[in-house]
Amino acid sequence: MKANDMTARDHYHTHVYPSPFHAGQEKANKLKVWSRWADYLSVPAYYDASLEYFAARNSCAVFDLTPMIKHRVSGPDALAYLNRLVTRDVARIKPGRVGYAVWCTDEGQVIDDGTIFHLTEGVYRVCSQEHQIDWFLTSALGFDVEVVEETHEVAALALQGPTSCAVLKNLGLRGIENLTPFGSQAFAFAGTELMVSRTGYTGDLGYELWISPSHAEVLWSSLFEAGKHHGIRALGSQALDITGEFRQRCGIALGELLDAGGERLRYTV
Repeated sequence: MKANDMTARDHYHTHVYPSPFHAGQEKANKLKVWSRWADYLSVPAYYDASLEYFAARNSCAVFDLTPMIKHRVSGPDALAYLNRLVTRDVARIKPGRVGYAVWCTDEGQVIDDGTIFHLTEGVYRVCSQEHQIDWFLTSALGFDVEVVEETHEVAALALQGPTSCAVLKNLGLRGIENLTPFGSQAFAFAGTELMVSRTGYTGDLGYELWISPSHAEVLWSSLFEAGKHHGIRALGSQALDITGEFRQRCGIALGELLDAGGERLRYTV
């Protein structure tokens, strides 16, 4: 197994990174309030969390996914390793497909949930809410596999809502309407590769866009230009919290459960 060297990012020089989309976020952030998600600045609400929520329900909304923790898994034992790590049969996630999964302790205690992208034959991306590299590397003992955290190498946006497909068609992604749920496809965009997956947190029509950070700003501006007649809005983390009902609707486990008194409950699968 092998892990990447995060010291090359000189992370100790700064408390938090601006997102690759920061220029667009700063312009859209009318409230001028910032929060933190993992290693990055994040926006709680751009103008009004309720209106941002309804944009995701009735037109489309854009949420910065860059802070989501991303791991690349590859090597001869990649499939065997992932089947040991998570609670589903990863062999059923073919190249170009995405699967939802949870991973647990040996006692069945849920650690986190996330999505597994089968990028190319034997190469996977595992996305999670929290940093998982310690657990992933511990679980890799005995496997011929490379596990690399690549959060800083991939910029990402979620585009969710009923007009999202129309916006991507306006962006020039030919054939995007044929992408099926939990499918992914690479498109040429602005001289680079843009990967689009039909995934998201709403349980309704939506996509996630994955691109090199060097092309993040042009993606943000191009996306909002393509969606200007389709009700596109930026969406902050407060509106995302309201959409917790969406995760339940599409059968995705919540990150934590609360009892009637507001106490966190431990749960198993």
